[in-house]
Amino acid sequence: MDTQIDLDALRPWLERSDSSEETLSPIPALCLAATLNLGEGDRPPATLPPLWQWLHFLDRTPTDGLGEDGSPRSRALLPPIPLEQIMWAGSEIEFVAPLALGQPARKVSRIADMSAKTGSRGPMVFLTHEHRYEQQGRTAIVERTRAVFLGPSTGATPAAAAAPVADRQLDWPMDEATLFRFSALTFNTHRIHYDLPYATEVGGYPGLVVHGPLQALLIAETFRKWHPGRTVRRMEFRARASLFSGTPVSVCAAAPESGRLAFWTRTPAGGPAMECVVSFD
Repeated sequence: MDTQIDLDALRPWLERSDSSEETLSPIPALCLAATLNLGEGDRPPATLPPLWQWLHFLDRTPTDGLGEDGSPRSRALLPPIPLEQIMWAGSEIEFVAPLALGQPARKVSRIADMSAKTGSRGPMVFLTHEHRYEQQGRTAIVERTRAVFLGPSTGATPAAAAAPVADRQLDWPMDEATLFRFSALTFNTHRIHYDLPYATEVGGYPGLVVHGPLQALLIAETFRKWHPGRTVRRMEFRARASLFSGTPVSVCAAAPESGRLAFWTRTPAGGPAMECVVSFD
């Protein structure tokens, strides 16, 4: 299959790794709680809830190192893949122990995998990073995150997935202010989340796009709200379709099955936008 992407030239990047250290300030967590309108009892106390580690160890690429879509193109672990757009495609995350706020922590990252295929928008490259979050010399979280590099939008609409049957549903308000605040908290400069002309004219979307990680966080917070006594051990995410500002993000769940629970965010047509399986005890 000719993907027009020379992966062999990029293979040496698989040998690279990076690390950073940070004291986990409680301020970003308080700001995210305000962004999501969480009540006093839902705000994190001394440790970070699942996925809130994304508020820390942020990319610090200078503005002149951003691509045309606003995303970083000069990071230590970002190969020079010659495609215009980068999208979050999913994650698998294992939670070994909670990260304590106010304490130093370390994040060790590497490129775990790189593959190419051809889709409706032409060549695509999938890049997988592995991140290990450590505190007091012990691994707390192991995360494998996939990004997909895409060419220009063709205007084609992906085939709709079948609508699952929901046992429960919780709607989260979603507007431009929420997208802006989440972009700021995660230092995410991808223009599809705040630049409407870019999102519609270049990205080919009908509106501003709801971040994949924001959808994932809403799923995690829905689980935390519905099952406050449970401990999340693993979350697996797969992005299936985009959601857009202006309508609530509906988080749906099937009936739980022996320590596992299927979640998804729902598109206006009823199909899944972000799929997730939560393993817990």
